Amino acid sequence: MGNKDRNVTDSVSRKRKQRGNPLQFLGTQFDVLNEESVKHHLLLLVLVTIAMKFVVVFFTLTVFQSFIDYFDIGVYFNSATPLLQGQLPYVNYQLEYPILMFIPILLAFIPALLTQNPTIFALSFQFLMVLCDILIVLCIYFIGLKIYPEKTAFYAGLIYGTAFSTAYFIITKSDAFPTALLMLGILLTVYGMNVRGYASASAGFFTKMFPAIALPFMMLYNAKTTSLKVELISAGKIFLIFCIVLLLPLALISPATLSTYLFVTGGTVNIYVNTASYTLYAYLSEVLHWGISSSTVSSMMYVLMGITLLLLLYIAFAEQEKKAKTLLKLVLCAIFCSVFFTKFHSPQYIVWFTPLLALLVADNFVKIGLFYASQVFAYIEFPLMFGSFYTNLQYTSPVGSPDWYMTLFFFTFEHVILIVLLYFTIRPQEGIITKLKEYFQVSLKKQELSP
Repeated sequence: MGNKDRNVTDSVSRKRKQRGNPLQFLGTQFDVLNEESVKHHLLLLVLVTIAMKFVVVFFTLTVFQSFIDYFDIGVYFNSATPLLQGQLPYVNYQLEYPILMFIPILLAFIPALLTQNPTIFALSFQFLMVLCDILIVLCIYFIGLKIYPEKTAFYAGLIYGTAFSTAYFIITKSDAFPTALLMLGILLTVYGMNVRGYASASAGFFTKMFPAIALPFMMLYNAKTTSLKVELISAGKIFLIFCIVLLLPLALISPATLSTYLFVTGGTVNIYVNTASYTLYAYLSEVLHWGISSSTVSSMMYVLMGITLLLLLYIAFAEQEKKAKTLLKLVLCAIFCSVFFTKFHSPQYIVWFTPLLALLVADNFVKIGLFYASQVFAYIEFPLMFGSFYTNLQYTSPVGSPDWYMTLFFFTFEHVILIVLLYFTIRPQEGIITKLKEYFQVSLKKQELSP
């Protein structure tokens, strides 16, 4: 009998050795995964992510004879050069980005200063953004391990790594930095590190603000196992510390600093022609001749944004189970609505929600196909069509001309594909209407039972 037990023990031991050590990550042990397999996946994802940047540059310049947009990187460089005259951002001159965005700008400026070569700044900044992108794809993979089998988690990272339109904006804009903070915050939240998740999302607010959209959904997600009061206090303390340290001193020295954070309201900009708001306005005013103003359409879209965000918060509050996938869907919808309904739009905003889309489409080929279709349209929009068919504030062709209609139809199809993709990505199997009814029924029962 003893020999039999020893044989069983030896057999189990040999199987464990064959599988390798189980993966441990952020306090979570994955018994069915081994470290070697995960390391192999991570290496492939990093290589694909880096390689995609070179592929995009090659096809953009050689195949499509288009351009790599260095305008924003030039703005970043110019925002750092006053330091050489002893001037400080926000104090002596205005910087249009929140304060933590100055971190990658300053890091990229140091080698440029040492070499006295502005080109080095551009290359250094691109290198930093690629590092942020690698962090994003690693977050996608490890979040994926929480909601999918290992292979599907790897596919999610692979889908993001091969998102070619997003790759273009990673090397030409700064959005990889705040997006990395957003995804890091979600990763930490999913792995039960609530305070660190709040800190990451709060830090994201002081880079480009949109990561803070995730904060209320993270709080409601964490409150499933604690309480809403506990999470409100915890997140509030973290965010308040960031405000006291990063915002209050600058606001006292230079009150104009607050305008950086008010720009997001869109009060100082006109409606951009690549937005859903302008597309709707073009049909109503230019095609149907209803005589409605663009400001009226924009106001309607902002009302829809507010209603949608409130509905998402209600769903997050009414949800009984603590599901990481539900958190991802709610944050995706909230960020998407903030982009879709606004009256000003930069093409790189697609970077903000692409990681969440990649995570949520990885389990279905139809959704994956729609994902890549949206990438195609985003890449055609910018850089291929920009300047030739539209600028920020107008189509380049006269109203009613064939090219004008072609541009209008292009943006129409782009918006429709995004809406269809979002629907297929978030819909519950039993149908979204049924799910919403369940939420309202649960809420009504709670009210009836309350004294």
